[in-house]
Amino acid sequence: MHRFVYIILLCLTVLSAAGLALSCLSVYVSPERVWFLPFFGLLLTPLLLLNLAFLLLWIIFRKWLLLLPLAVILASLGFVRTLVNLPASKKSAPAQSKLTQLQLKLLSYNVNLFGLKNSYSDISTYAQVAGFINHEKFDVACMQEFYTHSEVQSEQQFARRLPGLPHYYVHYSTTRRNRRFGIATFSRFPVVNQGSITFPNTVNAAIFTDIALNASDTVRVYNVHLQSVRFGDRERDLLQDERFWYDNKKDHSRVLRSALDKLKNAFLIRAQQVDALSRHMRRSPYAVVVCGDFNDTPISYTYHTMRGNFCDGFIEAGRGLMSTFVSIIPSFRIDYILYSSHFCASACYCPNLTCSDHYPLVCRLAVRSKDEF
Repeated sequence: MHRFVYIILLCLTVLSAAGLALSCLSVYVSPERVWFLPFFGLLLTPLLLLNLAFLLLWIIFRKWLLLLPLAVILASLGFVRTLVNLPASKKSAPAQSKLTQLQLKLLSYNVNLFGLKNSYSDISTYAQVAGFINHEKFDVACMQEFYTHSEVQSEQQFARRLPGLPHYYVHYSTTRRNRRFGIATFSRFPVVNQGSITFPNTVNAAIFTDIALNASDTVRVYNVHLQSVRFGDRERDLLQDERFWYDNKKDHSRVLRSALDKLKNAFLIRAQQVDALSRHMRRSPYAVVVCGDFNDTPISYTYHTMRGNFCDGFIEAGRGLMSTFVSIIPSFRIDYILYSSHFCASACYCPNLTCSDHYPLVCRLAVRSKDEF
C-alpha cells in the first residue's frame, strides 16, 4: 500500500472510531454538559457501518489497525439491540406459572391533533382513532398531542366514543379560547390518583395516573410528551422527503442550519425534562409503566435516562426494525413503552395506521407472580 494512501486511511480509521466512541458516550452525558454529543448519537448506524468497512479493510491488508474499529464495534453492540431486535437476541418467555392472570394491552399514540392542525376545515381523525382503540380493545390508551375544540369535538364527546375505557385523565398544557392541547390517558380500570408534571416555557408535559388493576395491585402509568423539535415544513421535508435535495428552492444550507439549531435546543430542553421525570418516577409507590413520545432516538441521553432500570417493550418482545415516526429512515423509533420488572412483555408492535405522523405503539404486558420480582 502506498504510504500516502496508508496515512489517509489511518486518519479516517481513527476519526470514524472516535466518532463511534462519541456516539456511544452520548447516552451517558447530558447535553447540558456537552451540547454536541447528541449529534453523534444520531449517527450511530452510519458510523457503525463505516467502522465495519475499515475493519474488513485492515483484515484484508493484515494490519494491526483492525483492532481500533474492532474495539469500538464491540463496545457499541449493546446499543444495536435498541435499534433492531433479531430473533436470536429475544429472551425466552417466562413460564405461565410465573405470571398472574392480570394482562394489560397498552397503547401509546401521538395523535397529531387528530389531523386538525391549525385549520378546522380539515377532516379530523377522531372517529378513526376511536374506532382503532375500540377494535383493539386496549386496557390503557395514552395519547399525546390530544386536541379538543368546542366546534369540532369536546373532551366529553371523545370520551363517549370509547365506552370500553370509561376512566380517564386529560391535562391541557395550552388553552386558547375553545381550543385545548395536551395529553390524555384512558383506562378500563379505575383511576385512583392522578397528577401532572409540567415543564417551564413549553407546551410539552407529562402526567401520571394510578390505576387499580384489582383490590391489591395498583400500577402508576406515566404518559409523556417530551420537547418537540418543532420543524417547519421545509425542515420536515429534509427528514421525510427523499426529493428534498433535488428540488429547485436552493435553500438547502439554510434549512440544514435551522434544523441543527432546533435539534440542539431540543436536546438541551429534553435533558432537563428527563432529569425531572426520572426523579419523579423513582419516588413512585407503585410499579411503573411509561408510555410516550420522547422525541428522541434510543441512542440518546433522553432514552437512556428515561429507561434507567426499566424494561423496553421493543427489546423484550419486538421484532426486527421498528419505526414509530413516519419517515424515509428505516428505523426511526421515538415512541416507547417502558415498564418495571413487575411486568413481562409478550408482544410489542406498530400497526400501520396512518391517522398521524406517528404510528401507534402497542404492547401486551402480563403481571409477574410476586415471588418473581
